[in-house]
Amino acid sequence: MCLMWQRIRFGVKWKPAEMQALAVRGLNLQKVKNIRVSFDPFHPNNRSLREFWAALSGPKVKTTNPQCLVKVDIRNDRRPPYFEANLADGHRLVFKTEHMHTMDIAMRFNRLLGLPELGQPGVRSKNAPAAPPK
Repeated sequence: MCLMWQRIRFGVKWKPAEMQALAVRGLNLQKVKNIRVSFDPFHPNNRSLREFWAALSGPKVKTTNPQCLVKVDIRNDRRPPYFEANLADGHRLVFKTEHMHTMDIAMRFNRLLGLPELGQPGVRSKNAPAAPPK
């Protein structure tokens, strides 16, 4: 698919990679107790879940809830990939991610957690203080 059609598909204002980066930037695991990622490495549609798993393992996302445990099951049964998230309020979310983009997974996960679908755009400085001065 040429770039023109990708931009039309995801919105002319955004590029798909930018949307994915903003969706991942909006991830916040404060309401999540644990996440179980399960995929078959030989299944043809597991790339998006592997990219989402990499985003969950990033340092910025881990600092939102250090007690959140991310467990990975790598299996060999040719079943489609999925992940389960157990929330602090007792609910359980199950995502079957076979034909989903990484951006869609992150945006829907954010929406179900009650967060904005996309994070704030802009450049974060590395020397910025953790909390505003009082």
